[in-house]
Amino acid sequence: MNQILVSAAVIMKDDLFLMAQRSDGAEAGKWEFPGGKVEPGEDPRACLKREIQEELGVEVEVGRILDVVSNLQNGRQLVLLYFQCALRNGRPRPLQCRQVKWFTAAEADLLEKPPADQEFWAVLKNLTFERR
Repeated sequence: MNQILVSAAVIMKDDLFLMAQRSDGAEAGKWEFPGGKVEPGEDPRACLKREIQEELGVEVEVGRILDVVSNLQNGRQLVLLYFQCALRNGRPRPLQCRQVKWFTAAEADLLEKPPADQEFWAVLKNLTFERR
């Protein structure tokens, strides 16, 4: 079975979550935590910095791993590493996605997400609401 490793950024600012809307593929129109595929031999953190620069035109500081989600999709195993990230400079803009927006937890809860992001969101929203 083919395995794909993906790094995803969880970026928060003032209790808002940054989400990107996919522009193409089977998950087009769904909202996700931005990121992308880790290239062979590439460090997942370096991948995330590169992907966020390419997709949103901003630099991020990559922090700790929040969770790992593994899903089977189309005969492939997708392993997603969700990292806590902080914006270093720039303002996110949709360079390789349909749009990018900041959402409250309640708003993000209503968004249609790809399966792995939906699974991760179920864990993250509970942590977010527990802190209040």
